[in-house]
Amino acid sequence: MISMPTLRVATYNIAAGQNPDPQAINRLFTEENLDLIGVQEVDRHTRRNPYDMPAAIAGTRYHAAFAPAIPVMGGDYGIALFSREPLLNVTNHHYAHFGEEKRVYQHGVYEVAGTPLSVYNTHLSFETPALRQLQVAELTAAMHADPIPRQVLFGDFNMDQSHQEWDYFDPALRRANGGAGGWFDTFNGRDAGMQSFAIDNILVTPNIQLSQVRVPSRILSDHQLLAATLTF
Repeated sequence: MISMPTLRVATYNIAAGQNPDPQAINRLFTEENLDLIGVQEVDRHTRRNPYDMPAAIAGTRYHAAFAPAIPVMGGDYGIALFSREPLLNVTNHHYAHFGEEKRVYQHGVYEVAGTPLSVYNTHLSFETPALRQLQVAELTAAMHADPIPRQVLFGDFNMDQSHQEWDYFDPALRRANGGAGGWFDTFNGRDAGMQSFAIDNILVTPNIQLSQVRVPSRILSDHQLLAATLTF
C-alpha cells in the first residue's frame, strides 16, 4: 500500500491579554506532535507581554511567521503561523472591512513531500455576523484566486451567533469543527452575547482528507486547541 503524506495541524487562540505561558504552549504543540499551527491573539514586544512571543513559543522546534494586526501597548498584536519547516512566500493582508480593531489574514506555502500546501490563518471580527460575512468574502476571493490547489485555513472566526454562519464559506470546503465528528465548543469562557462556542476551525479544500479531529483537555487560554490530521 502506498503511504500518503500526512500533517498534524492545529488552530489555537492563545489570549495574549491573559499573559499566556509560551513554554507551556510549545510543550502542548510538541505533545500533540504538530507540524503546522495557526495561532491568534499573539503579542510581540508589548508592555503587557514585553518579549517576542512568537519566538518564545517557537523555541527550537518550530519556525514562526508573525502578522501584526494593530499596535498595542508599545508593540504589536496579531496572528502567527508556526511550522516544523519554514513557510515560503509569507504575506500579510488587512481586511478592507473591520470593526473596533483592524483584522488580518496571513498566507504562506508549506512543502509536504514535494507538494505545495497553501496555508491561511486569520482572526475575524467579533462584532456582527454581517461584518464577518464581508471578511469571509474577501478571504474566499483570495483562496479562489490562489493557483495552489491544496489549501488549509486556520482561524478564530468568532462565529458565535449560530452554526449557520459557517455557510458563508464555500460549501466544498471541509471543516474540522462541525464536520463528521460534530461540533466542538472551543471557547471555554462564558459570554452572555454568544449563542455558539464552536468558533475556532480548520478548513481544507476537498482534495485533502481530514481525520483524527480532537480538542485536548489542557487549558492554557480561554480557547481550546483544535487539532486534526491532514492526508494528501
